[in-house]
Amino acid sequence: MTKRFLALLFLILLPHMAQAAPAQSAWQDEDFASVRVLSARDGVKDVHSLRLGLEFALQPHWKVYWRSAGDAGFPPKIDWAGSTNVDTDAATMRWPAPVRFSIFGLETFGYEDRVIFPIDIPVLDPSQPVKLHVLVDYLACSDICVPATADLNLTLPADRADISSHAHEIEKFAAKVPLTGDTLPMSVSAIWQSSDHSANYLNVALRDLPEGATPDILIEGKATDSFGPPAPTGQTMDGNPVYRLAIQNKAKAENFATQNMTATVLAGDLAIEQPVRVGTQPQSGMVTTNTTLSTAQPARANNTGTDTGTAWWVIGGLALLGGLILNVMPCVLPVLSIKVMGAIGLSAKNRAHTRRGFIASALGILVSFWIIAGALSILKLAGGSIGWGIQFQQPLFLTVMTIIVVLFACNMFGLFEISASRLNNLANDAIDHHQPRTGQSAPDHGGMGGHFLTGMFATLLATPCSAPFLGTAVGFALAGTIFDIFWIFTLLGIGFALPYLLIAARPEIARLLPKPGRWMAVVKFILGLALLGTALWLLSVLAGQIGTNGASAVGAGLILASGLIWWRHKTSHDKRKPLLAGLATLAVLMALFAPGFSKPPANSTANATSKAVDDVGLPWQPFAPETIASLVAQGKTVLVDITADWCVTCQVNKRLVINTDVVRSALDHENIVLMQGDWTRPDPEIAAFLAKYDRYGIPFDAVFGPAAPDGILLSELLGKDQVISAVATATGMQGLANN
Repeated sequence: MTKRFLALLFLILLPHMAQAAPAQSAWQDEDFASVRVLSARDGVKDVHSLRLGLEFALQPHWKVYWRSAGDAGFPPKIDWAGSTNVDTDAATMRWPAPVRFSIFGLETFGYEDRVIFPIDIPVLDPSQPVKLHVLVDYLACSDICVPATADLNLTLPADRADISSHAHEIEKFAAKVPLTGDTLPMSVSAIWQSSDHSANYLNVALRDLPEGATPDILIEGKATDSFGPPAPTGQTMDGNPVYRLAIQNKAKAENFATQNMTATVLAGDLAIEQPVRVGTQPQSGMVTTNTTLSTAQPARANNTGTDTGTAWWVIGGLALLGGLILNVMPCVLPVLSIKVMGAIGLSAKNRAHTRRGFIASALGILVSFWIIAGALSILKLAGGSIGWGIQFQQPLFLTVMTIIVVLFACNMFGLFEISASRLNNLANDAIDHHQPRTGQSAPDHGGMGGHFLTGMFATLLATPCSAPFLGTAVGFALAGTIFDIFWIFTLLGIGFALPYLLIAARPEIARLLPKPGRWMAVVKFILGLALLGTALWLLSVLAGQIGTNGASAVGAGLILASGLIWWRHKTSHDKRKPLLAGLATLAVLMALFAPGFSKPPANSTANATSKAVDDVGLPWQPFAPETIASLVAQGKTVLVDITADWCVTCQVNKRLVINTDVVRSALDHENIVLMQGDWTRPDPEIAAFLAKYDRYGIPFDAVFGPAAPDGILLSELLGKDQVISAVATATGMQGLANN
């Protein structure tokens, strides 16, 4: 009897089940998420607008993103191509209130577990069926992020339009979409920007906030804007509580006054969305109701607790010292070589000329630092990624520097002469717009253009180095205002130029060098070899930017040019010399334009594989900052190393510290994860990660662990004890340092 009853019930429900089926597409399944499209009706008869739902069913700990993803990620995007009988241009996707995810200062917004995005789309002809072809590009993230595409199809007939079984679920998520309009139950009454000695903030006053609610405030402005979570200030504005959001990343020094933004406020089950315009700081209506205001403010990683004046003088001293130390860094060796030869040439000249030459070089250094500061300021104002030494990520710059170094090496080998007097005269005439002078010797002419250009050349080759003290000063400058950038870079230039200024003040220092003689040919040959070594290093960096084939083409062009220059030097036929010089020029041009025809490698060296073992057996993993928090939560200790082929200090750290037996032994533990990022080529993810810690140059090394989830930043020039101690501290096992 029971079986007959169930069979009869099945026959009765079968038509309704058949009707319900078309109201959904098939699931598009991935390991981390399943996606489908739903319809609130099972047909389009007499329907002029369809309510659809884009449903994501996510695996545990996976998420997809809101319309403004935050500091990372991107929201789902729909392509309606192939759909018929609907006005795809008028389709409106609605976004339920998201959840904030805060990981190591990165703020992202999205959804976990399950979400349905309501979509309203007009029907063109209700008497015809609707065919939906929906391509959804989305990003799902957990410990890793995986981009995916869902290809969904749904056909709705024109002979019915009953409410489907999915209508209720779609409306449940539609109810979570923030309210808009002029009569909101809660609203932003005022928004303005303020700052203190440590950071800049947006202040938001909330009207009619539900009693006892802890609100979250999401501010949408330009794509580069980033704001921290709201913190109560303990103040009120006309009786409305005020919350403070730290301005982060590229927007730190930006002025938001009069800027139009969108504020979304979440308070329990209540969510509102409101357009706002940033005003000026109110002069009245503010009442302090909490004397412990400072404890509620977000802290910055570089907050030293000192007052602003003291910090400025300390940072200024570090800038001077950092610039001075640049003179002894390995990447400045070619510049020191050129200056040694210049000093030898000047030692036989009069005291005044020696002084002017070194002052001109110091001015060249200062002007170069001002040019770099100006370029970084323009990038900062434009919202771009800025960093110390980033010109070494540009193939054109690397190619030009390689050509210059090779030509200087040819000059050192005596293949052609660039005498100090001729270089000074030509450069001075170009700078002063004078016609070339004849009949004057160099000592009488006194042209300083060549020495000025030597100082500029010194600065260009010095910037890949981020010596101790330099990184702190540069980070302070790039995280501050435009004035901070120029002030710090001026002090860096003065520190770098200090040896030249000392010789200018006491020219007899240069005269202590031996008198010119046959030994100078040996010195010039050795210095030529040093310059060739620098050229090879530049080519190796260039290979990381444009690939081995492109760098080989540049090298081949310069080898051909050098051979032609050598042939011109050796030939006794004067008529051949112009032809050989022209061919050498063409070879140089071939080297110059070779990068434009080269295809860069698909991935950087450090991040090309999922896991790599270096030449001494250390298991470096690719840079994945979004996984650090989860690794630490699992009890792991993570050493993050940001390096680049053009960073000489990075290579020094690797050889003298990281790859030593004692440090390798300390890092050879199951719970220690080694994570390496390669900044040889531009990488916005790495640039954002560095900026989060107010670092804009490399080397960058930090250790994260259960006892140090916010990270322990290491100095630019590493020490063995420093690395071992930081790992032991972050792990919470001091005994590790003795293993």
